[in-house]
Amino acid sequence: MISAFMKKMGEKAYQKDLERIDLSKSDKSIIEIKDVSYVSDNLAEHTLDIYFRADNTLKAVLLDIHGGGFISGGKETDALFANFLAQRGFVVFCINYRLAYPSITVFDQIEDVSNAVNWIMQNAKEYEANTNDMYIVGHSAGGVLAVAEALLCNDKNMRADYKIAERWYSYQGICLDCGAMHFYVNNIAYWGMRNMVFPKGYRKMGRYPYLLFSRNNMTATLPKTILLTNKNDELKEMTYYFKDVLDRYRVENRLLDTAACGHMGIIFTPYTNENQRVLDSIREFFAGDRKQ
Repeated sequence: MISAFMKKMGEKAYQKDLERIDLSKSDKSIIEIKDVSYVSDNLAEHTLDIYFRADNTLKAVLLDIHGGGFISGGKETDALFANFLAQRGFVVFCINYRLAYPSITVFDQIEDVSNAVNWIMQNAKEYEANTNDMYIVGHSAGGVLAVAEALLCNDKNMRADYKIAERWYSYQGICLDCGAMHFYVNNIAYWGMRNMVFPKGYRKMGRYPYLLFSRNNMTATLPKTILLTNKNDELKEMTYYFKDVLDRYRVENRLLDTAACGHMGIIFTPYTNENQRVLDSIREFFAGDRKQ
């Protein structure tokens, strides 16, 4: 009963979120290609959208993973955010993945993200995307999926347990926007979420410990990471928690605790002056010594 209620509430929240996205703020010169299947099964949850400025030059790949507590949401929420990052020289791939409950789990979602990237690797040049220069953004619950995807590049044991093939690519940077970076918050909502997004007996499964980032020594192999939060983000403490994890594992990182735009603020309003500065900071942090 509680799980069904949470699922329904998540779906309603997603529909309200879509109504808040002002697409009139988009740069119309950015090419937007929608609903491309990355798995041949005709599922909307196995599709992605592509945003880029066509100028006959290769550009960095930015994989965007939406939030929604693992049980709701969709790539359309991130449309305006993706458009603004495409303006900054990225080819942005916003992906859908199968939503948890009643049958799909976080483990399945990690597989979906991997399959989406496999498609990107095979088709990137068609969209002027450079797979030697790849970055990943995860929003809220998408933060867990982003870190898991990056770890899969470095950990052959994790790939074996998740039954994911050898990889020939890696990420140069991660952005975690108001990330839901651990599962053990002591309240009824997180108790319900854990029961919805993991299979029964998950704590004894080999795939689970990889997601306990604070205990997973391979966390030390993550690329440089930029963390976003603000004073009205209800998951702000999780961002600070994960910064401590990164510091302990000596992963290069930068935390931006700015504005007051809430948990989804940069998704809804990337066009504000404050959020534009944050987007510029993401680009600059990712760029490093790379030419703009």
